[in-house]
Amino acid sequence: MKRLAAFLLLLATAPATAQEQITPDAFIDLVLKRTLSFSSISTDRLVGVEEFLRRDLTVWADESGRCTYGRIELRGPLLCFIYEDAPDPENCWIPFMDQGTLLVMANRSREVQRISDISQDPVICEDTPSS
Repeated sequence: MKRLAAFLLLLATAPATAQEQITPDAFIDLVLKRTLSFSSISTDRLVGVEEFLRRDLTVWADESGRCTYGRIELRGPLLCFIYEDAPDPENCWIPFMDQGTLLVMANRSREVQRISDISQDPVICEDTPSS
């Protein structure tokens, strides 16, 4: 019975050990000067794309093509985005890897998004980003 309990405990914790939180600095190092496509982990639908212009600036395009600039703030383990059209100072994410896949988890809602593509292509906006 003890072996079974130990085995079940190992199975329950195995997925958690496959996940590795990465620092916001390490995340920025991976994505700087690149464009990321973010997909919902639960629906696999595209949420939007974000071009990391500098360590402190992005341009985000939602699924409709509407764009806005975002200022990046690193706060301990959190990667926070303050967008010009929705300046929520609590829009923070925790970056992590899971079996080689880059993901981010919203600090408040715990929503998880998968980085479904990384490219050198610029973000294409429906119109000029809001400023």
